[in-house]
Amino acid sequence: MTLIAPVVSDEITAFVTEGRVTWIARSFADSDLAGHNLVFSAVEDDVLDTRVSVAARDAGILVNVVDRPELSDLIMPAIVDRDEIVVAISTNGGSPVLAQRIRAAVEAAIPHGIERLVHFARRFRGAVHARIADHDSRRRFWAGFFDGPIAAALLAGQERQAAREVIRAINGKGVLAPKEGLLSELTIDAVNADLLTLGDLRALQQADLVLFDAGIAPAIIDMARRDARRQVWDGAGENERDRAADFWRGEGRASHEVVEVSKLARGGGVWTAGSGRTGGGAPARLAGQPDFGHSRSHEIKLWAVTGV
Repeated sequence: MTLIAPVVSDEITAFVTEGRVTWIARSFADSDLAGHNLVFSAVEDDVLDTRVSVAARDAGILVNVVDRPELSDLIMPAIVDRDEIVVAISTNGGSPVLAQRIRAAVEAAIPHGIERLVHFARRFRGAVHARIADHDSRRRFWAGFFDGPIAAALLAGQERQAAREVIRAINGKGVLAPKEGLLSELTIDAVNADLLTLGDLRALQQADLVLFDAGIAPAIIDMARRDARRQVWDGAGENERDRAADFWRGEGRASHEVVEVSKLARGGGVWTAGSGRTGGGAPARLAGQPDFGHSRSHEIKLWAVTGV
């Protein structure tokens, strides 16, 4: 890489000493572009930035001018690089500082050692595909893998233990053995997606099917997995009850994860905040919520997640 600048920082000087950068200690000249395929300008001088951009474009060379998308042919995203996991964040040149802040948030959210999960999953991917035939079952297998104790063991450096457990899981045993179907009831604010709890988001993102009141904002339903099916569902009336019975005998059978999203009542009904259940162990339910009693007769586990 060639750097053209009258002065440079101590860090750049170290790169020059190591031979990683060739430094030309003067101002830019159009002739400096000869023999190069990509040019960056970061001088924060409008006149010089424009001159570099025009000269590069006239010479047919791609150019990036920092914080000036109109003078650039390409955008450089902020990068989170964890070995085989690479995340690029771009604001399309609108705000590099915001992109850097998002990168910092992503870096904080990704655990160190996460590349071990990639290597491990690749190692066992063929065996999983050979033993688990359908796509939905494989997706649930890998979701349980990444969210459960096997991934935690890997991140803690316990690879042998993780290997033993994943082999047992592939054979239908252990912590990832097939489980009964799950119906999660979310009772939430119908409009503000920012009020969704982590539990709400986890349920939506793991669901195969999302049943929701017509009044729930699209931005909330869009939090579900992209390939999850979505269906408006009010659960009221005889026709709906008959349809519910048919559903639980078919699509709602064991091994499927279903989320039913209802609007949070504004007054009326009793809710035990933070518990998801009322006294006596029965699933919590607000007055007027759809009755999903059919699910219990078809081996679907019912769980209620509290709203905000």
